[in-house]
Amino acid sequence: MAVNDDKMNKFYLAINHYAEEQRKKIEREVTEFKQKELDEAEVEVLTQAYRLIQKEMAEMRNAISREMAQREMEGRKELLAQRRKITTEVFGRAKNALTEFTQKSDYALLLKKFAAELSGTFTTPGTVLCIKKEDETYQELIKEAFGKDCTFKISPDIHIGGIRAYNSRMGIAADITLDSMLEDQREWFAENSGMAIV
Repeated sequence: MAVNDDKMNKFYLAINHYAEEQRKKIEREVTEFKQKELDEAEVEVLTQAYRLIQKEMAEMRNAISREMAQREMEGRKELLAQRRKITTEVFGRAKNALTEFTQKSDYALLLKKFAAELSGTFTTPGTVLCIKKEDETYQELIKEAFGKDCTFKISPDIHIGGIRAYNSRMGIAADITLDSMLEDQREWFAENSGMAIV
């Protein structure tokens, strides 16, 4: 934004410099003209010169304003595209790191913790725990940590891992999947990444 302001200031300085040169030139011509022509002709020429300068200055200002607005819009588009690219890369790397984490032994402890948290909310029988296909091996561990009767369902939209639960009798659902946690970070990332476009 500061770069655009500097450019705009330079344009205005150039315009003012040009206008100052034009003004001095016209004043010299008017002085010579005064000596040769009548007062009426002098007034007419000054009036025409003033109108011409005002018209040219207005046209130049308008042209510069249009060009600056166009450049700013193009710059914003480029910045938005770059921000999207960076965000996609960052979240792609985060997803890969989380996926790698699900291959480690600490992931089983995390699933156990998630199941225990869900147990406090889902107190009525009939709870369905949704997991990804690769987490079927953890069903017993999850069921033990949940501590209540539950059924499992393989959910194709859980890509990274975690547990999603719902209980139709209670009319509630909860999502503590790594997928949703990562997705929830997008807004925080947009606000705190320092890539805001002003």
